[in-house]
Amino acid sequence: MAWESAGNDRNLYRKACSYVNAKLYKAFFNNSFSVSVEANDILNQRNYGVMSFSRDITRYVCVTDLSRSFYLTLQYTFNSSRDRYKGRGAGTNEKNRF
Repeated sequence: MAWESAGNDRNLYRKACSYVNAKLYKAFFNNSFSVSVEANDILNQRNYGVMSFSRDITRYVCVTDLSRSFYLTLQYTFNSSRDRYKGRGAGTNEKNRF
């Protein structure tokens, strides 16, 4: 969850906004396969307003983006075994030269 307070910056004033995000992650088969589900701006409340001041003109812009989104990610890792080549013997001649 995030909350952005209202505030001033130079000649801008921004209204407060808040939003809620969530993410679930689960790994299977010794971390070789994983699934994650992510939802952004679940309550669809990430709307904010910006007011700008410039001499005789005051402009107000209300930003109402469609920021609600959902993601499903499937990930598979190839060669995820723990047995790796240790590199024994590689470069032994060069080490002995020194």
